[in-house]
This record gives sequence, structure tokens and C-alpha cells, in this order.
Amino acid sequence: MDESALDDLRNELAELEAAEAQLSAQRRRLHQQIDFGFSTAETRAREREVSDERRRLHHRIDSLRKRLQPEGLAPGASDLNAPKALVSRLSQWEGISSEVAEAHYIGGEELEQ
Repeated sequence: MDESALDDLRNELAELEAAEAQLSAQRRRLHQQIDFGFSTAETRAREREVSDERRRLHHRIDSLRKRLQPEGLAPGASDLNAPKALVSRLSQWEGISSEVAEAHYIGGEELEQ
């Protein structure tokens, strides 16, 4: 792959990660509304839409990382090779089994609350 194509992929990855961060923040706010009893049918529907969009973004991000990773070209590529660190970080919380922590890592998405 030529350098300009790689730069395009890196830029797209950065844009998708920024969009995912915004969706995650929006999803957290919606979850807080739902958790604290301030939800409506509209809030729950919006949360489902945001979660679905976030899931689609995660799949696209994972795809781009896989394309960039073999050559060590993805930002934070060394972090992608450390599943045990993630599993042990999740396992520190009481009630999170190692199976759940591994499923979280493999799925590449945050656990639903």
C-alpha cells in the first residue's frame, strides 16, 4: 500500500474514533437518564439508535485497525496486542468474570450496562 493510501486510512480511523467518542458520551448521558428514572420512550429509542450507530462505528474501526495493524501502522498498535492487560483491568472489579472480560475484549465493544 502506498503512503498516501495509508495516510487516508489513518485519517479515517482518527475521524471514526472521534465520532465514536462523541457517541459514547451521548450514550452515557442517555444511560444516566434511563438509570435515574428520567427516561421516556423517546429516550430509550434514541439510546438504541446511538448504541446501534456506535456498534457500526466499532466494526469499521476494527476493520481499519486490522488493515493497518499487520505493518504496525495503526496508532497504538502495540496496545492492540495486549488482551491480558485489558482482561486483568476488567477483572479487578467485583462481579466481572474472566469470561465476561474476555468477551468484552474479543467483541471490541464496551459492555452494555
